[in-house]
Amino acid sequence: MPSLVDSIGNFISSIFGAITAVMSSIVAVFQSLISTVFGIIQSLFAAVGTMVSSLAHTFEDLVKFFLSNIVVIGGILAALFLYGVYQQRNGQPITAAPAKNKKVN
Repeated sequence: MPSLVDSIGNFISSIFGAITAVMSSIVAVFQSLISTVFGIIQSLFAAVGTMVSSLAHTFEDLVKFFLSNIVVIGGILAALFLYGVYQQRNGQPITAAPAKNKKVN
């Protein structure tokens, strides 16, 4: 039969064990919350980084497209410019300016 001192020692040991278990559970909850917050922040940074990288690749491909088709784009712009000049002259063909009348003294 265990003595009274052993029973009290076991009781106090079990109380400290329960308090330690509660404290470790609280710490684990806070650790999981902090880990979740950091995971969300990391995901946001990864999403922004991916978006910036994709945007940079898009502009790179757009510049490559324009440079590879510069003659075609230049021709289209020249045609639009000439059409604008034609429209400003009210549909009249572009000709040399008429000669001025010379005054004879």
